This record gives sequence, structure tokens and C-alpha cells, in this order.
Amino acid sequence: MAACPTHINVPKFISMIRTDNIIGAAEVVKTSNALANTCGKICPEEVFCQSVCTRGKQDSPIQIRELHFFATQQEAKKGFSATKIFPASGKNVAVIGAGPAGLGCAFELSKLGYHVDVYDAQKPGGVPRKSIPLFRLAPRELESDTKFLSGFFATKKCLVDSKTFERIHREHDATFLAVGLGRDRLLGIAGEKLKGVLPVLQFLEKAKTAPSKMNVGKKVVIVGGGNVSLDAAATAKRLGAESVVLIYRRGEKEMRVWKGELDEARRQGVEIRFLINPVSILGKNKVAGIKCMRTRLGKQKDKTGRPVPVEIKGSDFTIDADTIVIAIGQTIDANWLGDFERKVGGYVKVRENFRTSLHGVFAGGDMIAGEGTIVQSVSHGKYAARAIHDYLSVK
Repeated sequence: MAACPTHINVPKFISMIRTDNIIGAAEVVKTSNALANTCGKICPEEVFCQSVCTRGKQDSPIQIRELHFFATQQEAKKGFSATKIFPASGKNVAVIGAGPAGLGCAFELSKLGYHVDVYDAQKPGGVPRKSIPLFRLAPRELESDTKFLSGFFATKKCLVDSKTFERIHREHDATFLAVGLGRDRLLGIAGEKLKGVLPVLQFLEKAKTAPSKMNVGKKVVIVGGGNVSLDAAATAKRLGAESVVLIYRRGEKEMRVWKGELDEARRQGVEIRFLINPVSILGKNKVAGIKCMRTRLGKQKDKTGRPVPVEIKGSDFTIDADTIVIAIGQTIDANWLGDFERKVGGYVKVRENFRTSLHGVFAGGDMIAGEGTIVQSVSHGKYAARAIHDYLSVK
């Protein structure tokens, strides 16, 4: 329970499954986690609950995530349980962003008796809807969560800018920001604007919504070393690429990825090359390849605590490519956040209890912490809601 960011009562829901109370088990999970079904499918159990399961000391951990998913899927098939009416507080809260953090906050606030308005330009779901590949999360699995949640708060389709934000903030007793990270970071090297060079979010979103229009060619190179880069590599393979090479400037030990994702990419035939840094992208009108240099890990460490890669002079070489996907991270894509105090990396700085530098405004999810997991974002929303409740209770 402690290892789960949303602190699901694991013994209780497993006990209910064992006694054939499947609906009760689903209720226990969903009470703690707003995106219960989605997390049951894609949550990295190797990092959280199953990593500390004591059964693993004997043979292997209990398959907590799979049991979790089984319970929520069974409930979705049979129809959602009736929900008690929550006591009304008489106050209202705005949530800007309908991704995991926003939905987690809105659900928790509704349970605490608040009227909640959720603003987003797209359908609810955020990253799970837009860029998690279909082979990892089917649309019906996300819809099971968003359909259930839709009865607890008002969803308003709205593209938020500075004027809209001011109005929303003025009309509500408190505001929670959960806009995520929507802008890809660039390499800053020559040739990055050539046709065939794609930022990873654009690549994954297009591959998810219009795969038949994707022609990646025979050779694809992915630049990056995180879970999103592995998603892109496995997606490129599924789109028909004969060769997919992922290059990373550090070693395998320094990659911030889940073992399951790394294994899946390798099963798909992705070639992963370490200690390689891109120097420039080659081609005239369209990408033809990428020039790289080999690296070694230096003694100096960066802010993440990992050794800084140093290029080895005279080690340059070229990898042929029809498509290159840049997957080196994302930043916030919301110009109207200019007045908020930021921290290193451009993320919004929050004080205790998710409070931003603007009075009455709270924030959570990737926009304050960088790229994380879906369950961590849900957890941010959940506990920010409780902080908002404390704030409004004494206001």
C-alpha cells in the first residue's frame, strides 16, 4: 500500500477477489485511484506495488496490477456500481487540464463535496488518450475510466489563454493546474527541420490516430533514453520499419526506463546503441541520415546525479535513416503561465501542499515534477485536492 502512489488498499481488494466479491474489489481500487482501469493496464508494477511484495522473497510477487485490472474490467462489463451522493460544500473549484492529475484532483474534490469544473481543449484523458500507443492501452480501457468519472464533475471544452485563465480563477474559489508537458524539447543541431524529422509527441499522436497515413520508411532512428523513446521505437517497428535504432548518449544503467518497456522494445527487434551523441542531421530536402559521435562517461555529474557524457574526438560516424524521432523530453506548452514562479527545467514551482506562487492556485502532475508515471500524476491530483480542501475550509 505504501509503495502505491495512490495508496490502494491492496490486501482488502485481493481478499474481496478471493471471496468472489469482484465489484467490491473494483470499488476499493477506484476509491483510491481515479484512473483505476488505465493504471491496472499500464502502471509499472515493477517500480511500485509488486517491487515490495513480500511474496517475492519466496518465489515471485503477487500479480497485484493484473488482479487490479481484472476487477475493474469485470465491473465495467457489468455496469458501474451506484455511487452515494456526496455532501455539498457550497464552494466550487476549477481544474485546468483533463489528464491524469486533473482527473485525479476533480474526482477527489467531488468526493469532498465541491462543485468542480474541468477545462480542456481535448476530450478527457491527457497523455493516455493522445500518446500512449494502442498496443499498451486500448481506447475502451481508458473510456471505462472517463465514462465513470464523467458523472462527478462538469467538463468544459475550452482552450485556456491568459484572459480565460484570469476569468476562470476569478469565478472559482480555488484553481488547480494540470496542463502537463505538451512541447517537445529539440536537439538544437543542424538539419532538425528537415522533412522526416519528428518530435516524439507528434509522432506518437499521429501513429495512434492515423497509422495508415504514416510512412516511416525502412530505417528509423530514435534519439533518447526514456520510456517515451522506447514507445516510439516499438511503434516504429509496428508501423513496418525494417530497422529501428535507438541511440542514447549514456549507458544502459543511466537510462530512466522500466525494465518491462526495455524488454518489449528488444523483443520487437529494436537495436539500442549506447554512448552515442547526435551531432547533425543529414539530407537536402528530406532526412537521409544522422551524424553521431561516440561518447564516454565523464567524472562530472549533472543535476540528475548521472555522469555527463563526453564526446570522443575523431569518433564520428553516420547512421542512415528515412525517419528520425527526437525523444529527449518535453516542456510546458502554456504561454499564459508566465507569471508563475518556475524552477530548473521550466517546471512550475510549488510550495508545501501543491501551492503555486499565485494565491489560491495549486498545481500538480508533470508540469511540476517533469515526466513521470500516470499513477504519480493521479496521486498529485488526489493529494492536491485534499490540500485545496484544507485551504478552503479555513478561507
